[in-house]
Amino acid sequence: GRGGKACQKLLPSAALSWEITPRLSSYTSYGKGFETPTFTEMAYPVTGESGINFDLKPASSDNYELGIKSENDFGNFTAALFQSQTQNDIVSAGTEGGRSTFRNADKTLRKGVELSWHKNVWRDLTAQASYSYLNAKFDADIANSDPKKVVSNGNYIPGVAKNQAYVALGWQPETGLNAGVDVRYMDKIYVDDLNSDTAPNYSVTSANVGYVWKSNDWKLRGYARVDNLFDKNYVGSVIVNDSTKPEGRFFEPADGRNWSAGLSVTKAF
Repeated sequence: GRGGKACQKLLPSAALSWEITPRLSSYTSYGKGFETPTFTEMAYPVTGESGINFDLKPASSDNYELGIKSENDFGNFTAALFQSQTQNDIVSAGTEGGRSTFRNADKTLRKGVELSWHKNVWRDLTAQASYSYLNAKFDADIANSDPKKVVSNGNYIPGVAKNQAYVALGWQPETGLNAGVDVRYMDKIYVDDLNSDTAPNYSVTSANVGYVWKSNDWKLRGYARVDNLFDKNYVGSVIVNDSTKPEGRFFEPADGRNWSAGLSVTKAF
């Protein structure tokens, strides 16, 4: 059968900034968010009936952020506190045999902090680091006819890591040999709305090397990169709320040690 759905909403926003000193500034902002369901999210109805899930509502949110930015002898630094309150959040209703369905959660709440730092340590040697903390929870119960499947207020939203961190060190001249190494950390993530299991946290290391040659209008760049340098076994992603029988198949393994290489030649006219 045919059907349609129209969505509209007024989205106000406001921001203020303050230059505390020439090298230190702060800002605060508020914005109303609006997310309509995609065709993929509407493709299957939760009940398993045929047709498009036109019952899926758009999500609206109130977003707040407070931050500072600094540039000094210790490097470039940014810090931000944020909070997002969402109504009718579009979340996973389940996955079975690759068929994903979605539903609306009455209320969800996300709050956290983001930090980043970058510095030219010595000559062409640069260092950078970032960290994020994200507390993402259901802010109201999601009812279910089966008491064991009721999603309780305060459960963590699956598929979201609470802590993430990244550190990199690189030698990056405009021409000649360049190289770098980076380490990425990912906290554990819950696999379903009931928080019945988690994919463990992990950290992976990558390294790269390259060479840049320039002559007049010509530039040649070659590089090679190795990801998961120490061939670590870890869960790279999860299938949220998977219900494939006889038991949920939540976990998807990440690649082992893998590498890539490339070469490019450019000419300016």
